Amino acid sequence: MSDLDDPIDESSILTQGREYDATQLWIISYSDFMTILMIFFLMLFAHRIWEKKVSWEAEKVAQLRAAQETQKGMIERLTRLANVDVQAERIDIHLPDALLFESGHADLRDSATFLLGEIAPELKAFSGEIVVEGHTDDQALAPHAAFRSNWELSVARAFSVIRCLTDEGVPPEHLSARGYGPYRPRVANDSPEHRSENRRIEIVLLNPQKGT
Repeated sequence: MSDLDDPIDESSILTQGREYDATQLWIISYSDFMTILMIFFLMLFAHRIWEKKVSWEAEKVAQLRAAQETQKGMIERLTRLANVDVQAERIDIHLPDALLFESGHADLRDSATFLLGEIAPELKAFSGEIVVEGHTDDQALAPHAAFRSNWELSVARAFSVIRCLTDEGVPPEHLSARGYGPYRPRVANDSPEHRSENRRIEIVLLNPQKGT
């Protein structure tokens, strides 16, 4: 009997000179199945991460829109009380010197206290930094004035406004004062009208995301 007539042993396969047990071929299918299963769970995990990212981004957009609407309402209300200048990273509230103080003094008028009391609720709801800036014109103070320079006067006036705002409930941790004296005029000090415009208090609201 020739080799061709030998019956094939169904329990084994001869491949490349090596003999494998045919009964163990199920391991190949099992390995393929486990690979597919692992890929499936990886896809589920990636999809879950993607869903969370989309949800987070949608929440951020909603928060941003709500903040923009709140700020818009605040600006509209403040505009009824004072001159408001809106910029990309800050909101400036301009308060004329004559509305707040007697000439050469840093004590608030009664009318100024009332006005700041009207503004305070908007500032209490603001989450960013609030900087109170004092500005004067370039005219020298009287010889017997309570302050030696316009610079000192501007700082004292800024602190008077801060004291009033904190009394009205504005969080002191959000407040700071700066005095610039005559050194940051809005217009040239070349006429009584222009000097009056330069004598002012500015309440600056800084964008919470930008800071100073």
